[in-house]
Amino acid sequence: MISGTVEGIVIQKTDYSDTSVIVRLLTEDSGVKSFIFPGGKSKKKGGNLLMPLAIVSVTYTQKPNHELGNIKEISPTLILKEIPFNPIKSGILFFMNEVVIQTVKEQEDNERLYQFLKSSVEILDLTNNYKNFAVVFLIQLTNYLGVYPKITPGAKYFDLRESTFISHTPAHPAYVSAETSKVILDLMQTKLDGSNSPQISLQQRRSALHEMLNYYRVIFDQFKDLHSLAVLETTFHD
Repeated sequence: MISGTVEGIVIQKTDYSDTSVIVRLLTEDSGVKSFIFPGGKSKKKGGNLLMPLAIVSVTYTQKPNHELGNIKEISPTLILKEIPFNPIKSGILFFMNEVVIQTVKEQEDNERLYQFLKSSVEILDLTNNYKNFAVVFLIQLTNYLGVYPKITPGAKYFDLRESTFISHTPAHPAYVSAETSKVILDLMQTKLDGSNSPQISLQQRRSALHEMLNYYRVIFDQFKDLHSLAVLETTFHD
């Protein structure tokens, strides 16, 4: 019997029984790990801590040759101060979580991805400038998934198939207009905390977001429409 304690980011929870859930965590040292959490639907057992992208510490046991460990105890590593009480930030967090569910699969350790997601949640909780956060997050996440767009001299159009900004329109329809490509290029230079965020219109923000999601659909097989997108867009404002 193996036992241990690990810090992880809650990616997903699914029902396992009337009282228990299966929890997928992204860990710093072991990539994505899945656990059965007996009694995980109970607040008394800490089930209320399993919120999207919550950062928690888990004590578990695991039998040899078993894929799933058993959670014995769970506690928060990061206590969010604003996201739970700010509907706009909550909408952004649910959006981030849906994207992560579809793009971060069972894999070997990826310390850089773990630290990026952890810091993204921390920044979202603290920043007061989050108008462009969702789009900038989509852009920066590609760097940790190995598909960050390349930029060539005279870059004007974002070729989604080739993951490259190029100077001419490609010979296929999977590319982004010059105007929206310029917005995405500007946002590629933007910090998540919004401290150097460019002034863009509501329509430009919406177009950049949709084109980045189109990029994800081209790059990641079976990337589905996001349920949280409609809610997120209701929070957009100039």
